[in-house]
Amino acid sequence: MKVKCIKRYSDVKLKKIVEVGEILDVDDERAEHLIHEGVAEITKETEKSAGKEKG
Repeated sequence: MKVKCIKRYSDVKLKKIVEVGEILDVDDERAEHLIHEGVAEITKETEKSAGKEKG
């Protein structure tokens, strides 16, 4: 699942600072945690990559 950072934070799992606007590809459990903490939101796949999956 892809999430977009909406608040700068220090990610202890990645061992780095995640900046606002950065896109992370994480598992569902990690995504739920980041969203619950208020530092990320779910981002949708681009139409281009979604089209490749369908075709």
